[in-house]
Amino acid sequence: MPPNSQPTNSNTRRHGSKPAVVQQIIKKMKKIIKRTIAGTLLFAVVGIGGLVTLIFYPQSLFANKFEHNQFTVYYNKDYKIEKEAFQVILDNAYEIVEKSGLHNPDFKYKVFLAQNNIFNKIEGLQGCDVIARATAWNIAVKKDIDLKNNRMYTDRSTVDLTVLLAHEMVHILQADKYGLLNFSPLKHPPMWKLEGYPEYVARSTYLNSETYDLRKEIQRFVSVDEDIKIETFEAVEGHFMPTYYFKGRIMVEYLMDIKGMTYDAILKDPRTEEVVFNEMVGWMNEVKGED
Repeated sequence: MPPNSQPTNSNTRRHGSKPAVVQQIIKKMKKIIKRTIAGTLLFAVVGIGGLVTLIFYPQSLFANKFEHNQFTVYYNKDYKIEKEAFQVILDNAYEIVEKSGLHNPDFKYKVFLAQNNIFNKIEGLQGCDVIARATAWNIAVKKDIDLKNNRMYTDRSTVDLTVLLAHEMVHILQADKYGLLNFSPLKHPPMWKLEGYPEYVARSTYLNSETYDLRKEIQRFVSVDEDIKIETFEAVEGHFMPTYYFKGRIMVEYLMDIKGMTYDAILKDPRTEEVVFNEMVGWMNEVKGED
């Protein structure tokens, strides 16, 4: 044996090589983890992108369609649609919206009868349990409708289909004029401004009737206990809606018809909901005192 040399043990060599082997295993595991994460993220992005695409462009999910003036209506293959009755409803809704300051004569509306269609669930990912929803240029009608009687029936309400469509059409025009990013689920004006104006426009026939009185509507609202109207309120006979729809409508109506404001001005008005509401109630009490 050479001088100063140490005996070599095979066990020592094996033990000394373990760190290198472990490092190689760790490197391989890191690569596998990175690839798995990248693949999962890619799958998630593609999946979310696909869902978003279907929310904005769901035409491929519907077998049938028909066109009428400014509308294209999409519906299931087995849906027996009464086109003539629906065309009258669409025309009446358009006539209502046509008088709005947001009206765009070049705009084309797409209406999707989504009941019993997978689009109903996909569209529902946006949140909230609603009977209809406007997204960009689309109107999704999410419940069964009675075209002959111009009605939609829910567990608690009987809904005027013409008014419903007009309301959703105004939402589309809000996004068309002020930008989709400013009127979206992520960013939008206060709820009373967002929903109040479409209700004001959609119910214009009722608001312009000879028997209608804004003061009585305000009185009807303020006279109801807060506990009763905390979530819903009977906007018209037989139709219960989220309370902020009705409250927003009478506030917008007051600002536009009594104070002479435009919707542009209402959107820019920095006053809080409470301030405007109290002013409106004060006006009601003042006018009532003069009678």
